[in-house]
Amino acid sequence: MVSIPKVVGVLSCGCLLGLGLYLNGSHTIKGEVVRVEPSAYFVQQYDGDQVRVHTDATTRMTGIIRTGDHIEAKVTAQRHALAIRQAK
Repeated sequence: MVSIPKVVGVLSCGCLLGLGLYLNGSHTIKGEVVRVEPSAYFVQQYDGDQVRVHTDATTRMTGIIRTGDHIEAKVTAQRHALAIRQAK
C-alpha cells in the first residue's frame, strides 16, 4: 500500500511542473516565412499579423527553413523560438 505522504509528494510535484509550464508562456506561431535574417524569421501569420521570431543556438530547428515555407514555431512570450519546424 502507498503511503499518504508519497501520494501528496507526487501530486505536489505534478502541480508544480504544470504551473511551471503554464507560467513559461510558450505558444505556437503558424504562418508563412516572408523574410529570413541571421537571428530572426519574419512570419506572416494566417490571421494577417506579421511577427519577428528571434532564433539563436538554443533554437531546435527541424530541416532548413526558407522564405515561402509554412512553419510552426514554439515561442516564448518574448518571441524567442524554442523550436521551428515546417508545417504539415
